[in-house]
Amino acid sequence: MKRKGTTGSSFPFPRSNSSWDGSDNELPLFTRSPKFHILMKLSKLLFAEIGYRKLNFVLSLFAVTTAVTLFVAGPVLIDGYTRQTEILMADEKQKTNEELAVLKDKTRRLMRDMGFNLMIVQKDTNMSDFWASDFASKDMPQEYVDRLAKDRHLTLVTHLVATLQRRIEWDGRKALLVGYLPETTQSHMRKKAPMGYRVPLGKVFLGHELGLGRKPGETIDLKGKKFTIDRVLPESGSKEDIAIVMHLSDAQAVLNRPGRVNQIMALGCRCVGSNLPGIRKQLADVLPETRVSEFSSIALARAEQRDLVEAKREKILADLGASRGAVQKTLEQLASVLTPVVVIACAIWVGLLALVNVRERRTEIGVLRALGKRSTTIGWLFLGKAVLLGLGGAVLGFIFGSILAETLGTKVLGVGSELFRIDFSILGVSLIFAPLIAALASYLPTLSAVVQDPAVVLRDQ
Repeated sequence: MKRKGTTGSSFPFPRSNSSWDGSDNELPLFTRSPKFHILMKLSKLLFAEIGYRKLNFVLSLFAVTTAVTLFVAGPVLIDGYTRQTEILMADEKQKTNEELAVLKDKTRRLMRDMGFNLMIVQKDTNMSDFWASDFASKDMPQEYVDRLAKDRHLTLVTHLVATLQRRIEWDGRKALLVGYLPETTQSHMRKKAPMGYRVPLGKVFLGHELGLGRKPGETIDLKGKKFTIDRVLPESGSKEDIAIVMHLSDAQAVLNRPGRVNQIMALGCRCVGSNLPGIRKQLADVLPETRVSEFSSIALARAEQRDLVEAKREKILADLGASRGAVQKTLEQLASVLTPVVVIACAIWVGLLALVNVRERRTEIGVLRALGKRSTTIGWLFLGKAVLLGLGGAVLGFIFGSILAETLGTKVLGVGSELFRIDFSILGVSLIFAPLIAALASYLPTLSAVVQDPAVVLRDQ
């Protein structure tokens, strides 16, 4: 609606408290600037150009939008996939740790059931005789085991069990009499299930061979002392099949060796080869009157089994990481190769469309130049259109790229939609570089438009 006092203008400026008399003095300050009027005229010319050649603009906008879409989709997709990898690795690590903890506990029990792997004997024991007769010929005070258990510097040895062993004649056969003291507790070590036999006083366990034809509850005589068979041990295929197992106190009484032991059995903590010197040093510091030998096959089997459990855990996590890493590397390679190629192709596309537009409007440009329009006006028409294309394509490409990344991630890669994040920093980069690249692509066609001679153009028509 026309305002009173104007010359037909309907420019929508607000009224002031007083009536507007139609003079420029009543207009906002910035609208009185000549540059503002020039800008408005150029903007109208630009939008008129876009409206007149819609197909050219739409095709150019599509090119810019496609380039920005791929530019945005790549990082967003990789970021979402990386988040899922981190979550899966953490979940798998927890799951694997729980499963392997159970397996590790079973393995520990299995290895424990293999028996002791260390034998502590009196320092002067002849080890040749020891291995020949399966027990030490020299004995030592029982209180040695208490000294070992109480020393906090002894950290490489656990499960201390004092024994007294001798070969005897019983029931017309050779037998191995073994007295076990229940495991001596090390207060500074973590509590574990005890090892060794726990035989009640006055009772015995008979080895499989010695127990043939005998039943629990029967009474046997050992050097004038009566004992009750508590149970018959299962066949083991070792010297245990000819053993008579009893409490250490009973064995000391039968053998007349009160307060004496000849072996302290123990379990080394992963003590294979290189750890044995450390164990010997700790024992020498506590009991220099003793020496230690190792059943290397048992120690080796124990260490290898534990290492196997750890290796399995690492392999599961490594395989998952490698699998996820391979997919992520493929995505990164595709993004690093495909995105630049598409951006360059779209830039060429925009440039060619701009060139076609310039050639189609050659006569119009000649007329405008003949009417006195400056080169800046012609340049604004084409470069302004390129900048507008870049801004519009950046916004649309950011929206479509985010949607494309989430669609590919959820449908193809199985990534949860909640793992995708809208990264507005990518939008900022797109708003800067999309108009810049579009303007650079249109630069040469624009340059050809502003340098052509209007007289030559009009003469050729």
